[in-house]
This record gives sequence, C-alpha cells and structure tokens, in this order.
Amino acid sequence: MAKYSDSFRFRLQNIIDTDEALGFQHDSSQDSVAVGFAKFLRASIAASSWKKYESGWNAFCAFEKDTELYFDWPLPRQAFRAFAVWCSSTRNLQPSTIKAYLSAVRFAHQLKGLPCEEADSDPLLGLLITGARNLGFGKMPTPTDRRVVTFHLLLTLGHKIASSDWDSLSKQVVWTVCTVGFFTSARMGELLSGSTSQIDPTADLTWQDVRFNTDGSVLIHLKIPKSGDRNGEFLDVFPFPGFNCCPALALKALWKKQQEAGLSDKAAPVFRFRSGKNLTPRNLNSCLSELLSDLCGTGNKISCHSFRAGVPSTLSVHPELANSDEIKGWGRWNSECYTRYARLKHEQKEKIFTKIADILRKSI
Repeated sequence: MAKYSDSFRFRLQNIIDTDEALGFQHDSSQDSVAVGFAKFLRASIAASSWKKYESGWNAFCAFEKDTELYFDWPLPRQAFRAFAVWCSSTRNLQPSTIKAYLSAVRFAHQLKGLPCEEADSDPLLGLLITGARNLGFGKMPTPTDRRVVTFHLLLTLGHKIASSDWDSLSKQVVWTVCTVGFFTSARMGELLSGSTSQIDPTADLTWQDVRFNTDGSVLIHLKIPKSGDRNGEFLDVFPFPGFNCCPALALKALWKKQQEAGLSDKAAPVFRFRSGKNLTPRNLNSCLSELLSDLCGTGNKISCHSFRAGVPSTLSVHPELANSDEIKGWGRWNSECYTRYARLKHEQKEKIFTKIADILRKSI
C-alpha cells in the first residue's frame, strides 16, 4: 500500500542507526540485511504518521537549538519537562499538541532502540501540562486575520467563479470543493490531493470514495482523516435546493463534466482539472486570493480553513435551533459528542442538516 511506502521521506528516519541496531558493521555480504532492516522500519507506520512524528521531532530539534540544552540519550525526565515548558511558553502550543510532540520524542527512542519510560512515569510532567491547560483558559484567544466564509460570502464566491474567465471544468472543480467544504465543515486537506501531479490512492479522495444515493444525498469516505481513525470517516452531503449552491448537485455536475472531458477514471482524485492536474490546498488558496482580492483587505484573508467555521459560526448565533453537541458533531471536532455523532444513522444526520439548512436560509 502506498501509505506504507518504504521510501526515505522524512528527516526523522535519518536517526535510525542500522549498524548499531543490528550490532555489526555490515559489509557488502550483509547489505540485504541492513537494507531490509531500514526498509521494514520505514514501512512500519503510514506516511501520515511519519509526518506527524516529524513535526514533533523538528520541534524538539528547534528546542535544543533555541535553549542550547543538549541531553544524553535516552533522555532523562528533565529533558521532557524542559521541552514541554518550552513548547507552551515559547511556541504557545496547545496541551494536546505538546502531548503529540512528546509522543514523537518517545517514538524517536524506539527508532534509536532505546528505552523510554521517563515521560510516561513522570507525574510532574503531567502536572506541567495540566498547568499549561489551566492557564490557557484565562488567555485571550490569539488574534487571527482569517475571515470566516459565511453563507452570504459563499454565494458571493459563486458569482465570482461564474464570472471568471476560467474554463467550465475549472469553475466546477473549485466551486464544488467550496460548497462541499462549507456544508460539511470538512478540512480541505481531507478533500484535496497533496500533489498536483501525483496520486496517492491510499490517501487521496477519489471517485471510488464517493457514493451517490437515490435520495439525492452523497456519501464521502475520507480514508485518512485528521483524527487518525484507521477506518476513515464518512461525510454526508445533503441536497440544499433554492440558492444554486447545492453541494450534492455540484458533485454530480463535476463527475459529468469530467466524464465529458475524458477524465472518467474512478481511481483518480475527485478534484481534477482538464489538464489532469489535481487541485491542492495551496492552489485553492491562490484561487481564493485571486477571486476575492477586493474583499480581502490588509489583515483580512480568506483561505481553505475559512470554510470549516462557516456552518458552526452561523449555528452559534441561533442556539435555540442547534445545540452545542450538534455544532461540534457536524464539524467533527474532537469531543465526546463527536463519538455520538459518528454513530448516528443517515436519517438522524439528515435531521440535523435540516436544522442547519433552516438557519442558513434565515441568515440571508
């Protein structure tokens, strides 16, 4: 499987000392053993997991350089404590991110073939993270220049796309991902490909992951969601008639236009242009900047992430119609309510979307 590729892609993989792990200085006669050792280690976890651990490893390297603190391996408790404090006080990271970075450092111990019990058995480290979380409750949120895509702005974006000089398929590709991203509160990184020219069938959203239902809705299977669920997650896309921005109809129109353009391979990414190149989050950000330049003044940008907060921000204005559990559940934010939401049947999710649709219509 492509996601378990044995290729060298991340700096963290470089800390594997094959000779030390195998206990001998290998020569040409033992190359197959050494090569196999490194190959199997690299394929032991998915590329997405390597990427997450790489972020934590990069942070630890930055911590050492910034503080000029260098510890012997295996790292003592003091190293984990100092790293956690640095992550919170210098990088302003959330406690959940700090925990993820600490896990990355523990994983680095595994790659080095070293024991790592200090972080797990240190009650003081747990208190430090709890303290950071408690103090975080009293902080003002960090100002952001990111603007939320409201329903009204989505309609404005639709008019901008329609009046552009793009070809019809390009218009449909960008408009479809915007409507799907808005109405499902999905992360654009879950919908779009990571590369314009390459396809990763184990991660990219392809037409094989899209099911058109007889009731007009669409079911999308996210193979590698941000939650890390090994079975993936599912997005329900329901019809939204009356405003020319129905995500279900947009998906159907996109599939039809791609077939007409000779792009009928269901194993290919959903959001693909006539040239065969894929739409990526970076490309989409450029498109949004181009289309909405007159609406994005200094310190007021619209990006991929702006779509994720669209529906929840509208719902929060009408607490009498949608409670917090439904808001969090619809956006698949990490919480206990998401667990309940994920187990809801199609009909129950449709009832929640009916509330969402009513609120959106009232917001215009």
